[in-house]
Amino acid sequence: MPEFRCASVILAAGASTRLGRPKQLILLNGEALLHRTARLAIEAGCSPIFVVLGFDADRMRGRLDGLPVEIVINPQWEEGMGSSLRSGITALCQTRPESGGVLVLVCDQPRLSRDHLSDLLNRHQANRPNRGIAITASAYGGRSGVPAVFSASLYPELLASAGDQGARNVILSHAAEVESVSWPEGEMDLDLPKDFDWITRKF
Repeated sequence: MPEFRCASVILAAGASTRLGRPKQLILLNGEALLHRTARLAIEAGCSPIFVVLGFDADRMRGRLDGLPVEIVINPQWEEGMGSSLRSGITALCQTRPESGGVLVLVCDQPRLSRDHLSDLLNRHQANRPNRGIAITASAYGGRSGVPAVFSASLYPELLASAGDQGARNVILSHAAEVESVSWPEGEMDLDLPKDFDWITRKF
C-alpha cells in the first residue's frame, strides 16, 4: 500500500466573542492552545500543516514561532468557520495537491491528545482499501465532528464550505462513509466564560 500522506488544516481565525478573550491564546500548562494544537498535529505526523488566522493575526502568529507550520490569513474570517476552512483547503490544494487527505482541527479542545490524533490517522489509513470510508471523525456529544480526517476526494466539498458549520456539514452529507472514533473528551471545549473558569480549575 502506498504511504498515506496526510496534511492538516487548523482553524484558528475567530475572535472568540462569546468567550470574551481569544481562546487561541489561553494557556494550558503554560502553553497557548494555538501552539499546543499545532504541536500535537506535528507530533502525530501530519505534514504540511496550515494554520488559518484572521482576528489579531500578528499576535497569533507570534504563538507559532519555531513550529514548522504554514500560516494562511483569511481576510473574510468574520464570515464564519466555513470561510477559514475554504482558505486552508485552498492553500493545501495550491501547494500540496498530492496529499492523500487532511486532518481538520480547531484549537478550543483542551483535552486533545497526540494519541487521539494518531488513532484517527491510523484508522483512516487502514480503511483506505475500503472505498466506503471517506471520513474518520471524532464522536462525542452524540454526533461526529472534528478532529476529523477527510480523504482528498472530498476537497471540492470542503472548498464549498460556507457559514459556521463547514466540516460538520460535509460529515453529515457523507454519513454512510464515516467511521466514528469515540472521543468523549471532545465535549469539553471553550465557548463561554464558564468553560474558561472550569478549565483553569481543572488544569
